[in-house]
Amino acid sequence: MRRAAVVVFAALFLLVAVGCGGDGGSTAQAPTGTEPSSTVPSESSAQEAVLQAGSKTQAAESARINFTGTMSGGPASGTIEGEGAFSGRQGRMTLDLSGLSGGAGLSGEMEMIFDELVFYMKFPAAMTQALPGGKEWVKFDLAELGEQEGFDLQQMMQLSGTDPSQSLDLLRAAGTDFREVGEEEVRGVSTTHYEGTVDLEKVAEQVPPEARESYRKLMELSGQGQIPMDVWIDEEGMTRRIAYEQKLGDGSTMALTQEYFDFGADVDVEPPPDDEVLDITDLMSGI
Repeated sequence: MRRAAVVVFAALFLLVAVGCGGDGGSTAQAPTGTEPSSTVPSESSAQEAVLQAGSKTQAAESARINFTGTMSGGPASGTIEGEGAFSGRQGRMTLDLSGLSGGAGLSGEMEMIFDELVFYMKFPAAMTQALPGGKEWVKFDLAELGEQEGFDLQQMMQLSGTDPSQSLDLLRAAGTDFREVGEEEVRGVSTTHYEGTVDLEKVAEQVPPEARESYRKLMELSGQGQIPMDVWIDEEGMTRRIAYEQKLGDGSTMALTQEYFDFGADVDVEPPPDDEVLDITDLMSGI
């Protein structure tokens, strides 16, 4: 059970951390210069649209999200689906693990609450029953866990003052190869579909010096410096869908698609009571 919890944490941390974003005082800047015109190459116009959409969507105070992550090549494989809402640095998610199989041996529904850099997970009933002390939730302090792995997750999660918003933050590193693919609808909303690559080294160059090496350490662990990405942007310049494939540290991959909608939604997040929570560090101490 403890091994399964660690595997699920690695996957779901990525799903949620990169899948959510909110107003945290982002310092990501849209490109400066003249407005796009017919004389600007289409690639430059596409890059500017993606950069601006990332900044604008990060500035939204709240939104709802829906995502699908497909894992392969690792101890757990299959599909994880989820939905939820976030407001700034807090949010709540519900995840369906019934499509996940392999080493983790998981099935059923899971709940997740995040409060800044602290994540709480309520595993499917079969796993929850195995927790000591009748606890229902497992707590993950990302700053503490990151220090144990040799890099500062707190700095990584707050590269631009947001938490957590890594997918949207990746858009600030959109390359000049972004191009317009066509017009498509996302949840009934008209959008323009763009595709290109984001450069993780470029993100590292833009962060404070104290976070730069931590970010490069993370790139080293995944072995991935550039990520092909598809982005769908609506007529208001808001990001409506992001899709890309992320390499994980164990050699596995996860293809992630996430959609943003209902911007400005009311989100009420309350962390679980302390007497229902078990810290993951206590759980892992016996591994």
